[in-house]
Amino acid sequence: MRSTRSQDPSTRPSAKCTKSHASHYEKKQALSLPPKLNRTTFRTSREMDFLSEKELVTQTGHGVSEWPLVIVKELMDNALDACEDIDTEPVIDVVADASGISVIDNGPGLPEATLEGAFDFSVRASNREAYVAPDRGAQGNALMTLLAMPKVLDSDAGRLIVEAHGKRHVITCGTDPISQRAVVHDDVSDVPKCKNRQSKDGTNKQALSGTTIRVEWTSRHDEDGDVVWPFGSGGFAGRFEQRFRMLVEGYAVFNPHATISLDWFGKRSEWNATDTSWSKWKPCKPTSPHWYETSHLERLIGAYITHDRDAGSDRLVSDLLSEFDGLTGSQKRTKVLVDADAKRVKLSELAVDGELDKPRIARLLASMQSHTRPVKSKRLGVIGEDHLRARLLGMGIESDSFQYSRKVGNDGLPWVLESAFGYRGDCESSRLIFSGANWSAAINNPFRSFGGTGEGLEAVLADMRAGRSEPIVLHLAHPRVEYTDRGKSALVIGGNEQ
Repeated sequence: MRSTRSQDPSTRPSAKCTKSHASHYEKKQALSLPPKLNRTTFRTSREMDFLSEKELVTQTGHGVSEWPLVIVKELMDNALDACEDIDTEPVIDVVADASGISVIDNGPGLPEATLEGAFDFSVRASNREAYVAPDRGAQGNALMTLLAMPKVLDSDAGRLIVEAHGKRHVITCGTDPISQRAVVHDDVSDVPKCKNRQSKDGTNKQALSGTTIRVEWTSRHDEDGDVVWPFGSGGFAGRFEQRFRMLVEGYAVFNPHATISLDWFGKRSEWNATDTSWSKWKPCKPTSPHWYETSHLERLIGAYITHDRDAGSDRLVSDLLSEFDGLTGSQKRTKVLVDADAKRVKLSELAVDGELDKPRIARLLASMQSHTRPVKSKRLGVIGEDHLRARLLGMGIESDSFQYSRKVGNDGLPWVLESAFGYRGDCESSRLIFSGANWSAAINNPFRSFGGTGEGLEAVLADMRAGRSEPIVLHLAHPRVEYTDRGKSALVIGGNEQ
């Protein structure tokens, strides 16, 4: 039998002592546990996507060693488009020297609003991206990448210089190290205005100001006195010469109406226009409803609704229709509106509860297509045998070796595929492949996979036993060209199109 004894109150632990002991234990436990971090959710600006070498490689789709070609390609595309928008024969000069690359055109001049819009790195601004058309480019951020590129290449003196409309903009772009936002400095000064020139009828008219854009950096030389460009290691400028020239010449190959010159460190080459009356589907032409699928029209309508909201307006569906090929006349538009039950309907009404009304837009597109004719392939633009012959003869081919082929089709969408070939005898020069789409020369061969078996251009040339020194031209005109990458270096082409 267990006995019990009452404890002497004087020996029993007091409540105060027990509490003190517990507090000491908790402190000891707290000291043994790792500290806990209550994380704060920070909002970081996406503007840095354009302001570092790594991000610019992502945005352009090309490594630093190819940035000279990126500069030329983007500026040449923009210059040709600008000239075509006002129906003027393009005259474009490309200049490369120790401290920069310049492209000068005879177009209407880069609008101030377009330049200022490029200063906002938080949005993508493009007048090509939402439309389906045989355009040279639809990246939508070319000017932004060129704004940031000089500072990345030369943190001390890199800058972008733009001359247009009698103004000279010297632009430097950097970052706020705390907010990680872009800081753009635009020093503006006046430049001499273009003098009046005399037209054919003897009257004076104001010459177009054109645009000059220059990416500039500090001039540097190595110990041998050779110019060093800031494009990666081993930046000897001479190593860029062949690819640089081929890219510029590629634009002359694909654009019969353009006069293009290249000044490479004082060595000048020029390709005169062979047909100043040559025409293609210009950027200012209406697009065809037959080039759109429902998803494409949804994208365009969504872009218009957003644009109108920002501008405090709301256009009618009929206003949208007037911008399409075959629907510029009021009678055709009325038929479409009646069929689609969209008379006096505003574009914003095609969005319901924050979402686009997909069935209604699909009905609208079907009506647009039923009341218009598809675009014939040749309306896209044909470079032509005579022009390509002249260009390849200029490269030194034997005249009787010239071969030309043109294929056209309309497998749902119109397309024109042109190819040309010539033999240069025992020339030991490296292979000249001029490939591109929609009158834009490619930095790298974009025809890396086509046909039913997915073979690329190089494989086809090998099968044809095409030599290493023969100039070869391959060009595709297509209203819905798609690329696999931002650098527009690989085309997505179905086997039916070949």
